[in-house]
Amino acid sequence: GNLYITSLPAGAEIWIDGVNTSQTTPDTVMDIEEGVRNVTLKRDEYKDTTFSVSITADETSIIGPVLLTTDISTTLYGPTRIYETYGTPASLPSGLDLSSGNAWGVSSDSSGVVDIYYYSNSSGTAYLIQSADLAGLTRETDFLVGSGINLLDGTDSPLRNTGTWTNNIDEQEDNYVFLYDHDAHYSKFLIVNRGGGSGPGDPAWVDVQWYYNKTLQDNRFK
Repeated sequence: GNLYITSLPAGAEIWIDGVNTSQTTPDTVMDIEEGVRNVTLKRDEYKDTTFSVSITADETSIIGPVLLTTDISTTLYGPTRIYETYGTPASLPSGLDLSSGNAWGVSSDSSGVVDIYYYSNSSGTAYLIQSADLAGLTRETDFLVGSGINLLDGTDSPLRNTGTWTNNIDEQEDNYVFLYDHDAHYSKFLIVNRGGGSGPGDPAWVDVQWYYNKTLQDNRFK
């Protein structure tokens, strides 16, 4: 019998009973032995998808479209609020652990996991989101401003290199920003709201959201 198979997205290799047919979806595989066959669809950047199909002699079975699942493993965190460092009570966290989504102060007992923080100076002339190592902490994070404002636009991060990445961004940045942290994980980060900052006792703050790619050195966010 025959098997016509389609997938979303198209272009998946068609394997039958562990053998590569050298055909890709959408296509018809001809002259398959009658009976229950195991079909696997394989495509770069997607998980292998395996299922059983009953093949009947002299008939064409039609399967699909089979929805393929991306192998990208990301977590969306936020909105999470962090506060400027200067003159801010310790109870109001200024830093972020990108991997867990938790906010911590740069002088707290959990400061060792802080990747980035909201820096401000005493004169009120500098407000930056910057790498934790600039506060004397261990973890170093690199920043690269992107060209869009929608975290869901499917744009992957450029690969990290020392020529174009920096160690901070201005807190007024409206575009999303790609991050590369101390453990070689990529994030896609956006400031979604701002407030405070009217005077003593009312520290400036930002609300942020980010996608964290849980796979080491994986820069994809599609």
